[in-house]
Amino acid sequence: MLKSRLRRPAAAFLALLALSGGVRAGERNEALPEHLCLAEEKVLFACQEGKRRISVCGSPDLSRQAGYVQFRYGLPGSEEMIAWPEASFPRRHVIKGNVLMAGRMGVYFRFRMEDTSFVVYHVRDVQAGLVISSGGLPVSKRRCDRVSTVAWSDVPVPVGDGIAVSGVPARKVP
Repeated sequence: MLKSRLRRPAAAFLALLALSGGVRAGERNEALPEHLCLAEEKVLFACQEGKRRISVCGSPDLSRQAGYVQFRYGLPGSEEMIAWPEASFPRRHVIKGNVLMAGRMGVYFRFRMEDTSFVVYHVRDVQAGLVISSGGLPVSKRRCDRVSTVAWSDVPVPVGDGIAVSGVPARKVP
């Protein structure tokens, strides 16, 4: 199973975000895989953000009684890739809920790592992306250039509150 490769994951992730600013939006490398999930895992969500990928992966045995759901972000094949939480059950570090953006409802998954939250969201025909917050304050908002998979409506994780995403101009996702 894939595990987080970082000792201080939240601090290292925030440093990775600072370094990744050089990638231009819309820049794609089609030779890279569309997601960061392993071949035997379920791809619950996958999108491109520049050269990097945002993925939510599930174990093959994912059910209410077993399996894991894991957030992954980074450049495929890079040692900088983030995988959180540890691939384990129960899934106490992740919740899902509804998101409101540009008057449309969508779905989000929130993964908590120490004092940092990663919210992966998708609002059909509007936008998808990743919002990172630390200490309850937004640190970074990443928009998907292209979404390839959204299969998380029936994923068995705890349900949280509805949230609204703002500050990122809405646009259609191809």
